[in-house]
Amino acid sequence: MSSIFRIRLAGLLDAASALACIATLAGLAGQFWWMFDLAAHFRVQYALVLGLGAISALIQRHRRWTVVFAGFTLLNIVLLTPRLLPGAEAVTRNDEPVFRVLLANINSAHRDPAAIHRAITDEHPDFILLLEITPWMLDQLANLADGYPYRVAEPREDNFGIALFSRQPFLKSEIFRWGPAELPSILAEIPVGQHRFTLLGTHPPPPVSAELSQSRNEQLALLTQRVRQARQPLLLLGDLNLSPWSPWFGQLLTDSGLQDSANGRGIQPTWPVSWPPLWIPIDHALFSEGIQIRRRAVGADLGSDHFPIVVEFQVTRR
Repeated sequence: MSSIFRIRLAGLLDAASALACIATLAGLAGQFWWMFDLAAHFRVQYALVLGLGAISALIQRHRRWTVVFAGFTLLNIVLLTPRLLPGAEAVTRNDEPVFRVLLANINSAHRDPAAIHRAITDEHPDFILLLEITPWMLDQLANLADGYPYRVAEPREDNFGIALFSRQPFLKSEIFRWGPAELPSILAEIPVGQHRFTLLGTHPPPPVSAELSQSRNEQLALLTQRVRQARQPLLLLGDLNLSPWSPWFGQLLTDSGLQDSANGRGIQPTWPVSWPPLWIPIDHALFSEGIQIRRRAVGADLGSDHFPIVVEFQVTRR
């Protein structure tokens, strides 16, 4: 490796690490500006870049930058620890049945229903929540009625169609429209064994502008109010269009009392499928007291821009 190449590589790493330091701090201020919130999503990438930058600075004997880059590396790692460190597993209640749910943002442009059928066959879920489902795709999945006779759906031609399929009957099912955009969300009360639980599916808008970011946050705030009104255990599923490191995600957990099913189970990125260096987790399964998570995993590629997630759970009280 020539000395010129090494110098250029070191310079690129220094510049990238400096930008990662700025982005790290910006992400912590995500509640103050929507673009700062976007910076919160890439903690894994920042940690990797800054780790390399610290090593490069150490080799170059730049003590000050070594300390700075190493410090920011540790800061990002600390923010990642809830997902990386194994938590205390709930004690399994053998007398309670285990249920499986598949959450998939299938992309409104998706034209391959066979891939969805394969995922359902492979995972054999009890409940299926599909986001961005169009009228055409809902028609293509009509034969799901054989195995999933209960459903509530609002297909749309845009990116906000939603459908819930179930092997279990609904005690009650409703479609709500929350937030300024009045996008549909599904709420269903479902009996399971001796208990019942509420499944809530939602898909707020992506925060790609100040207006849409505000719309997402308002939808999450209204959703939180509904969660707090629930009288039985609740499972919230959806492409929430925010990562676990967004301040708004932390506020959602604090205000709702829900827990993140991914904690202690790794990063589990779900988007964007075609760009691995940018992978972040924005598809979530949150749960209340009375639900125990047995397993959570990222599913196989469906041909969408999102990976699905699969969650196994028990309902342990009414």
